[in-house]
Amino acid sequence: MALTSEQASQALRDLEAVSQRSGKLYRYQRTAPMLILWGVIWIVGFGATQLAPARAGWLWIVLDIAGVLGCIYLGRRGHADASASQSWRWLGTIAAIGAFYVLALTILQPTSGAQVAAFIGLLVAMFYVLAGLWIGVRLAIIGLALAVLTVFGYYMLPAYFALWMAVVGGGALILAGLWLRTA
Repeated sequence: MALTSEQASQALRDLEAVSQRSGKLYRYQRTAPMLILWGVIWIVGFGATQLAPARAGWLWIVLDIAGVLGCIYLGRRGHADASASQSWRWLGTIAAIGAFYVLALTILQPTSGAQVAAFIGLLVAMFYVLAGLWIGVRLAIIGLALAVLTVFGYYMLPAYFALWMAVVGGGALILAGLWLRTA
């Protein structure tokens, strides 16, 4: 029995839809461990910031370096064929984000650690929303939730903002990572 041209066209559309869905799920699976890693880093970092704010700067430098190295490892895991040009693009992206962060804080000159933390939370949220536009809507939802939680904690719980970001911000990233794993 021969296929009609309409049946063949429908089969190709179905195949394309499955291919796109499969690619999205694969990217979610690759992103999930990174979200969990950063959720743990936020819990440790913001929790320590609440307890010892004077030492937060150095602690965050160590945690951020560990997080970036962890993401590089997780991104390359299972990808022995990752090209050098792709690695340099990721490192260049990280450097650009780092430079933007330092320059923005230099220009804006926040007067409190809470302002710096809120800025970081909103910056991370923006990157998840942007990633969601390219990868899948779940990342955009994660970014929006993180932005709302950051702003709520900053204005409604100023005395406990670091603790809020540890529990709610870090917890949201971990839950988001688990959500992406089940996609």
